[in-house]
Amino acid sequence: MISEEKQRLRSQMRSLVAAAPAVSMGSVLAAWEVWRRAERVSAFVAMGGEPDVLDPWPQGKIVALPRVAGEGLSLHLVESSDELRRGAFGILEPVEDAVPAGDSFDLILVPGLAFDGRGGRLGRGKGYYDRFLAMATGLRVGVCHDFQIVDSVPREAHDLAMNFVVTPTQVIVCGSED
Repeated sequence: MISEEKQRLRSQMRSLVAAAPAVSMGSVLAAWEVWRRAERVSAFVAMGGEPDVLDPWPQGKIVALPRVAGEGLSLHLVESSDELRRGAFGILEPVEDAVPAGDSFDLILVPGLAFDGRGGRLGRGKGYYDRFLAMATGLRVGVCHDFQIVDSVPREAHDLAMNFVVTPTQVIVCGSED
């Protein structure tokens, strides 16, 4: 039943996100105190209408980006977009010999199709971020457009809540900063 609800919401949100205009999250993040304090951040390369957290490139941060590794994600240190190549699913990701970043971060920026105010997240359905978040440590920050905030995201036991959700106009506190 929950998976059917997730599929309906995914179907609805995929087309809306794909049609969304490009938006840079750089100035929004730079104005947020939690971001300013963070040193090690796990980010993502925007795809298909997702807000861009790498425009401009985060200054003064140790940035890790994901590579698809089989059924999971491996995080690698990246200093600029010049170190990215097309990888799985046509997404830009760190080059193959990029330095591994481990799984401990101050902030983990997470893409998604929908989020709710309690930190619920609806991903694209492959479970890559679910598996990564289960082993990673750091504050989980959903990043999305305002229209991607919904009343309720169906959740299953393996779905970890976000601590914050950041949109172009707001920061929603979903859980403890600790």
